[in-house]
Amino acid sequence: MSKILHVSNSKYRAVISETLPYERPVFFTNRFFARFLKYYGIRTKDDRLVATRHEEESGLKEFLLMLGGQEGTLRHCFQYKVSKDGYEDGRCLSVIHPFHQVKLVEFYDKYKMLLIDFCQRSHFSVRYPYKVADFQKKQKDYHKLYSDDAEPIDTHESLKHFFAYKQYKNINFFYGDYRFLRAEKKFRNMTKLDLEHCFENISPELLADAMFGHGVNECPGSMAFEFCQLQKDFLNTNPGIVIGPEFSRIYAEIVLQCIDLTIERQLEKNGIKRNIDYIFYRYVDDGFLFFNDNNIKTQFFHTYWGALSAYGLRIKKEKVIDFKERPFIENISVAKQQLLRLVDERFENRLRTFKGFVKMQDNQIDTPTRIDFKTFVNEVRNILGGESNTIKYKDITSFLLGIIQTRTVRLLEDFNFLYAQYTVSSENECISELGERIKVRYEREFIDFCMNLIELLFYFLGCDVRMSTSVKTVSIINKLQLFVRGNYQVSDYSMSGKFPKHYVERLDDKISDEIATLFKNIVPKSSNMMEALNILEVEKVMLRRNQISPKVLNYLWEKVKYKTHALNFFTVFEIIHFIKDSNGYAELKGELYQWIDKEIVSLTDSKKSDTESVLTFLETMCCPWIDENKKKGYATLLFKGASDNVYAFSQKQKDLFIQWHGYKLNEAILQINSEEVY
Repeated sequence: MSKILHVSNSKYRAVISETLPYERPVFFTNRFFARFLKYYGIRTKDDRLVATRHEEESGLKEFLLMLGGQEGTLRHCFQYKVSKDGYEDGRCLSVIHPFHQVKLVEFYDKYKMLLIDFCQRSHFSVRYPYKVADFQKKQKDYHKLYSDDAEPIDTHESLKHFFAYKQYKNINFFYGDYRFLRAEKKFRNMTKLDLEHCFENISPELLADAMFGHGVNECPGSMAFEFCQLQKDFLNTNPGIVIGPEFSRIYAEIVLQCIDLTIERQLEKNGIKRNIDYIFYRYVDDGFLFFNDNNIKTQFFHTYWGALSAYGLRIKKEKVIDFKERPFIENISVAKQQLLRLVDERFENRLRTFKGFVKMQDNQIDTPTRIDFKTFVNEVRNILGGESNTIKYKDITSFLLGIIQTRTVRLLEDFNFLYAQYTVSSENECISELGERIKVRYEREFIDFCMNLIELLFYFLGCDVRMSTSVKTVSIINKLQLFVRGNYQVSDYSMSGKFPKHYVERLDDKISDEIATLFKNIVPKSSNMMEALNILEVEKVMLRRNQISPKVLNYLWEKVKYKTHALNFFTVFEIIHFIKDSNGYAELKGELYQWIDKEIVSLTDSKKSDTESVLTFLETMCCPWIDENKKKGYATLLFKGASDNVYAFSQKQKDLFIQWHGYKLNEAILQINSEEVY
């Protein structure tokens, strides 16, 4: 591919935002795959992928054959597990085959308006697509606040979703909205409910019934027929529909809105009217019933049970919570508000209060940042303890890390405004002795703050190792890393580092020590090793590369490789992405290549095209640190006479699903954070 083509205003944008689970490693993205699809104008034809542009390029035809599979090939999803409450061994998510991702692009392009229409039928739903999302380019001023390494971010490809959604991007926003408050004012009781394993229990065949009132085989060629067929073709081993990508939530929303309509109509036939006798709000599979009369509740649940059972769904009994007194607040909601106040207080700009001033000899000096690890953790524990002691770390960790992330950015902005003036003045030798001492104290206080914050982050991560918590931890630490590595413009011709090098090294050493401790203490599960490996991302920007010793990484590898589902494409290539061409990992590299060999050999079976094996071949060919002879050997194994052309073509692509060239962690984080989690 000779040039970069942004995909923001093309149909291929659906590949970026709709086809991958949010809970995935930071380094894995569809941005470059979308560019590839647009550049060559890739489409499906007779159960294979074909190019409509630049099709004369040598090796392209064979490359597409590998990417999409042969006609009639069984294209299995790549399934992996992530930690999830209610799933003992983790929840299974899916990356669908590249061929099916192109099919989804075509499906969205053909039916986007119809999808919107069928998602706007319910009075109950408070999260649904209502239009194709507008695109607005936004530039992030990372280059101003952080470092030269953090260039201005072009967000052409940081797309939240293909569609714009009403009305809440996160359920927490619903609790404080006027709809909730108005219902609370009008009704004396509320019951909260949740559907049990909603996505696993939705049958693909029932979409047509939800849309048209008859079976899928009675409407060939319709949107319902094609959507159902796609879900079947994905060949995931889970029952129900594919779990993880946004398109499945739209699929579920169509079905759930049909159930909403059934409930409302049946209740109205029985003389029970919405907004008068009850109000029901549904956020995806979470429901909130407001009512005064218990008989109304009984009839609602009876009707709801019946409507759900027709689609193989049911209410999760243990998640039914009754609120008989206003305000309708759960213990968890109270705890979150208390945590919010705690973080606001502890992450305040101390210069705005008298707390920020201490005595230094005869002069007053301000201390803008300060946090104590032990005190903060104990305060969190006190909030969670309460009277009933029912709230656990896993209930609040992601929320807590999210608000810490927001407040950290705000604190960095405040600190930067003050510290920059002292640093620039010091470099220009126009600062007083007192000013120099203030600068030195600023540096020490700020680095101490960072050290305590990093300890806090790893404490909470160690208590709750999930994909969301690991991504937030990586995001916060990377912001600190970029900030301390930044430069100030001290004159028209020169720059000065923000912090002395020894402070940067001290911070790097702290991060490495905490990562090593996490790896040593983690209890291996098939659903938490990938989340832990995500933390290796922050090591990639260290001043001294690969501070994690081979011994520690090898120790972690020994844990991973014997766990079912833990050893997969993500874990193998996360490690390869980390070690690059570093020395000291010879034995580990050998075992990684053995796994790769096995996956690629499986592609010699022309009857199947497993997504994991396809991704392994593609990224092996693109990776600059895998031996060239091995790459050529793989090409020969799979393409024989056309191997040279395939090898040459793959080298031109450089990046497809993993960015090997010019990788910047802050850019990867911005993209994955742009994808909203419902």
